[in-house]
Amino acid sequence: MKRSIYRSLRGELVIYSIISMMLAVVTEFTLGIIVAKIARSFGTKRIKYGKDMNISPDKTYPPKEFIPNYHGIRHWNKDTLMAVMFIILLLGFLLFIFYFLLLTRRITKDMSYISSYISNIASGDMEIQITGINREDEIGEVVTQVNRMHSEIERLMKSEREALQANKEMITCVAHDLRTPLTSIIGYLQLATDVEKYPVEERQKYASIAMRKADRMQGLIEELFSYTKLMSGEITLHRSSIDIVKLVEQMTEEFYPLFMENNLEYTLEQNVYSLILDVDGELIARAVSNLISNAVKYGKDGKAVYIELEKYDSELQIRVTNFGLIIPEDSVEHIFDRFYRVESSRSSQTGGTGLGLNIAQEIAVLHGGKITVRSGINGTCFTIALPIDNCSDGNDVEKD
Repeated sequence: MKRSIYRSLRGELVIYSIISMMLAVVTEFTLGIIVAKIARSFGTKRIKYGKDMNISPDKTYPPKEFIPNYHGIRHWNKDTLMAVMFIILLLGFLLFIFYFLLLTRRITKDMSYISSYISNIASGDMEIQITGINREDEIGEVVTQVNRMHSEIERLMKSEREALQANKEMITCVAHDLRTPLTSIIGYLQLATDVEKYPVEERQKYASIAMRKADRMQGLIEELFSYTKLMSGEITLHRSSIDIVKLVEQMTEEFYPLFMENNLEYTLEQNVYSLILDVDGELIARAVSNLISNAVKYGKDGKAVYIELEKYDSELQIRVTNFGLIIPEDSVEHIFDRFYRVESSRSSQTGGTGLGLNIAQEIAVLHGGKITVRSGINGTCFTIALPIDNCSDGNDVEKD
């Protein structure tokens, strides 16, 4: 479609109105001249007269006075003048409308196209955007905004579909991960309560197993609640002055039984003894806990887990490294996606909601930091980097 030379729809309409008015006047004047010439030609036409007619053959019929002239118009009465003026004005108005509609047909065509396109969007047709309208006026701006609206609606619809799919996956994951320990708990509790068949020691063993399963189910539920709060924006940071080094040391000690249970050696290395940061201690502990738990789950084959704290000029890095299976390159970029699992199948040992790393990432971002991962022959290392611009100057002592 041709590009419009107008940059203002109002200006374009004003110009079209002026042109339509001029064309109407010219057309009406031309029609008046044509009618006058036709009437004069009839006035000079001679006819054959019969013997019984009392009209002289030298006369013309109708007479030339049939065509009104200035002197004739002066003798018209008021009603005749008003009728003639009304006819002239009506004819001029009709001609103006005709020319105006003719000149603005492209505008109405564009507006009709936009209207039908918006109707298609309302009915759910989101296949294509508006094309073929190349204007710089208000209609062009409408086209730009409608196309932008189309893109935004597509983005929102895609996001909605992803959210629905994520909710479906979440329900499936939660149902699976809660059903498994719950079934085990019920089974072991039934054994533990069977006083006739099992001795006290064996029943205590079954009760202990049921307790561990219940603890695992509680962890899954807490992870799910943390995820929903983070995604809904309900979590707000409750910052306080926390010794981040002591916090990581405490978290490492809490995982000691789990390290021993899985025959994993662990080391904690640091280049700073103490560092006070203004953070939410509970959330940072949760992020570190998720990384260590992930290292235990997937690093059993490596027999070791390394935890490191290293202070730089502008940030503190908390690194957790395991030496299990290498994460494939195509999975590294998705490792922090919610519900993403590297292995294709679930197991009772590594099964989970797939939310731990995503939660850790959200916590790091809330604190103005970030989390990264690298995986290779030297192990799989997850790194939380936290800014230390507001750290305490007097409480951090670096190692020699």
